[in-house]
Amino acid sequence: MQGGTGSHGAPHARTSALLLAAVSGDQDKITVGEIAGTLDARAFGLSTLLFSIPSLLPMPPGLPTVVGLALLIVSIQMVAGRAELWLPRVLSQRALPRKRLEDGFRKILPQLETAERLARPRLLFLTGKAATVGVGLVVLIMAVVLILPLPPGGNFPPALACAVLGLGLAERDGIIILIGLVTSVVSTAAVSIVTLVFVQSLPSLLERLPFG
Repeated sequence: MQGGTGSHGAPHARTSALLLAAVSGDQDKITVGEIAGTLDARAFGLSTLLFSIPSLLPMPPGLPTVVGLALLIVSIQMVAGRAELWLPRVLSQRALPRKRLEDGFRKILPQLETAERLARPRLLFLTGKAATVGVGLVVLIMAVVLILPLPPGGNFPPALACAVLGLGLAERDGIIILIGLVTSVVSTAAVSIVTLVFVQSLPSLLERLPFG
């Protein structure tokens, strides 16, 4: 079954409540499609935010790649100007550890609720259909970075940028979108620096390894 937006959730429900509901439940596992299926008409903004959060927190190895792929597919559809979110079967059926996701979302919930209190619809030209295409292009670039095998800590900056942009779209707040765009530029620079330092220090690290 493919993931989609559907009509689940109230159109003006709180972003934090929708995201927590998307990952909450009794089962040990939850599929990417089940998560996406709980989202409302703000699916692109909510999906961008939701699939960014796991990379902001300690998660099992491989999970950043899965959510990075999900972000990539979401962003491609934003750039293409699709009205509804679609996920391919191979991704929508991918199972994730529900409790780890739910615990992670609860940890970040206070910060998200604070941002919600500050957010309001403004500079709406930055959250409209044309602007969403541009935001989608930025998210696409950040998603590609997330998929790459980055050194420790390298996933955090692009994930943060995507999370801010997703919140801005979900809350229709152009100011938050602007902050997200600035964060994207800073994230690109940060990832480049972290990767460069890691590559430069790799020879000395290898020399210290015991090879018998």
